[in-house]
Amino acid sequence: MQPLSESTPKLAERVARGLAQSIQNGSLAAGSRLPTEQSLCSQYGVSRTVVREAISMLKREELVASRQGSGTYVTPNPTIALRLNTPQANTQSVSEILEIRSALEIKAAELAAKRGDKAAIRAIRNALEELEDAVERGEDGVREDLAFHRTIVVATGNEHFVATVDFLHQLLYRAISVTRRNEAKHPPYMRQVDAEHRAILQAISSGDPQAAGLATSRHLINAEQRLRGAKALLDDS
Repeated sequence: MQPLSESTPKLAERVARGLAQSIQNGSLAAGSRLPTEQSLCSQYGVSRTVVREAISMLKREELVASRQGSGTYVTPNPTIALRLNTPQANTQSVSEILEIRSALEIKAAELAAKRGDKAAIRAIRNALEELEDAVERGEDGVREDLAFHRTIVVATGNEHFVATVDFLHQLLYRAISVTRRNEAKHPPYMRQVDAEHRAILQAISSGDPQAAGLATSRHLINAEQRLRGAKALLDDS
């Protein structure tokens, strides 16, 4: 019986992660048969529906394959894909994602300042204007905020950088939605964010990698401080 507090998709993700780890560490060797559904239900404490969904996830990633009348087997040469947990909407989780953003976006800003041509700079400027327009319309601006930072990554000219950020889309979207929701409750925060974004654009436009990296670092550090500051206010109220 699966716990009522956890949804089937989340339970399936947990089972899929467990099986993928077993494949990765060799506990389930290439070519070996997966345990029966009943065994997996008992092992993970979930229903058959959850087990079947988990196995479907592994099939989509080509880690396992079914043989008619025989069962499900680990593929001969399984490739383990990077699997991310669904991000949580809490301060600790968002802070951890901000650490990932720092590792990626500070370097991206430096490279954008060094390599960005006129078209790339124009794209960054247009993205910032779209973000500001969204805020003026009373929208949360999450999609536009994410697009602004992505255009900076695109300006690096490094397709692997772009692919990495796109892979992390769900993580970044969730984190930005939390920070922007928090900032929207405090007008001074919104003015700070706008000024920080403009400082990043200015540094990149000026072709100053060091200034671009510092402006981005300051923006992300301040984002975490704003988040923790708002939490402290809530805890004191």
